[in-house]
Amino acid sequence: MLFLALAACACLTGCSFLKPARPTARYFVLTPLPATEPAKVAPGALAVGVGQVKLPAFLFNTSVAVRKGTNEIEYLPSALWAERLDTGFQRVLAANLAIVLPTDRIYLSAWQKDAVAAELYVTIEQFDLDASGRGVLVARWRILSPGGEKILKAGGSRLARQGPPPDDGASGTIATLSDLLADFSRQLGLALQEAASGQAAPVSK
Repeated sequence: MLFLALAACACLTGCSFLKPARPTARYFVLTPLPATEPAKVAPGALAVGVGQVKLPAFLFNTSVAVRKGTNEIEYLPSALWAERLDTGFQRVLAANLAIVLPTDRIYLSAWQKDAVAAELYVTIEQFDLDASGRGVLVARWRILSPGGEKILKAGGSRLARQGPPPDDGASGTIATLSDLLADFSRQLGLALQEAASGQAAPVSK
């Protein structure tokens, strides 16, 4: 009789102890800067090669990371990356640089030495946000001459943005991270212009 009762419960009501509820996963990508109007690309616009972005191992999780403390990371179980974060970061960085420079000559990962005027390499140390919604991007970057023969410019960046807390929804979290990447792209765009023109401007920190 007990077995029949359990079976009836499962069929009629979907008892939670037989079929636990699971949160519905949503998949996200970083968003590039909006292209409001096609920018006029001057002849001889700066050509840049954007190398593979290096990430710390904890950011390779498929879920979005939330920092709970100095040494504690939590992952949002229902907010997943639709692509590898290093790939998405590189893709959106390249798209942003094409807007802020502006140029139509941005190359990803593989290019001919004589096709670019500068090569950009980025190592991310932190790219997450905390429970209050404050996002932080910490990175080191190098701008090299074609073929990597000389360092034209190098520096570090630490950027912060306040957004809605993760508990308010993953869409706001991704928007905050995208805004951080946009700020970083603008900073690198300026550094690339200075490196290409040979200006000895101070490195942004």
